[in-house]
Amino acid sequence: MRFFPVLPLPVLIAVFTVLAAFVIWQLIRRENRPRLLSWSLRAAIVVVLLLVALRPGVPGAAGEKATTDVDVFFVVDTTTSIIAEDFDGSDPRLDGVKSDIVDLVAAYPGAKFALMSFDSSAVLRVPLTSDATAVSNAADVLAPEITLYSNGSSITQAKDLLASTLQRAQDAEPDRSRVVYYFGDGEQTSSAPVESFDESAPLVSAGFVFGYGTEAGGQMRVQTGYYDDDKTDDGYVKDDTGSPARSVIDEKNLRTIADQLGVEYVHRTSPGDAPVADVGSSPNLATSNESSGGTTELYWIPAAALVLLLALEAILVVRRLRELRAASIRHGSGE
Repeated sequence: MRFFPVLPLPVLIAVFTVLAAFVIWQLIRRENRPRLLSWSLRAAIVVVLLLVALRPGVPGAAGEKATTDVDVFFVVDTTTSIIAEDFDGSDPRLDGVKSDIVDLVAAYPGAKFALMSFDSSAVLRVPLTSDATAVSNAADVLAPEITLYSNGSSITQAKDLLASTLQRAQDAEPDRSRVVYYFGDGEQTSSAPVESFDESAPLVSAGFVFGYGTEAGGQMRVQTGYYDDDKTDDGYVKDDTGSPARSVIDEKNLRTIADQLGVEYVHRTSPGDAPVADVGSSPNLATSNESSGGTTELYWIPAAALVLLLALEAILVVRRLRELRAASIRHGSGE
């Protein structure tokens, strides 16, 4: 049995020690004895939640395992323009970004990946991890900012986050190569000046800036918080004249970012065949026959139990609320 905690083990121990102490205290309190079932259920929830957070797994069968000494960093523009419908015909640009990320993850077996996105602010969605599935899943659920909250965006919003994330990776394992992929359309709608990625350049071994969009541009659907290709048409973003606004790719800005990072620029117009950065001989792509050639993760088992326990807790809460409401009614009627 192996464990892959979602947080550093000392942090998990501290958090769950506090939770366990609180639940035990509630269990032994005299006034909680009538609700012993409820607090016993909550104690079980804490235990199962700890198991989920520990991410248990068992070694897979022995086999050939590919490893590569490279860290790959994905920087994704999630501003409103990234869903302009001019990729591969009339698909949202974000569909192209997601497809390319999935392909690139598969192109680096055994690598570590980090995923960050930016709109009005930059967010590290997935810290550097060797869990390729987690990165692909996180990319698949990327969504653009809500239209109502969009007030202009900078194409270099993620520059500080990228630099700090690269620096931490460099400090932790200086011998590994670091590959950066930037995904965007280059459209600068913020009144702030375009800044520079120069601080990151010395830490980048290779990479690409991928540009999405066309010179003709594309319209953008209004976003209310639920990005779904099959969602109901909420209309399109309007410009100052009341007509549907169009987002147009700015390849000059994208080439500038590529020059700043010291990587190549590629215009992406359809899914598939995403170019893979050449990291030379630095990454050691190798295979090894290990008894732990893979790991079968088992966190889904306690996760399923957690869902069941939470459903039971919800039932008890609803029952308790009904009892309180009935008692209130009786009290109000003078019974």
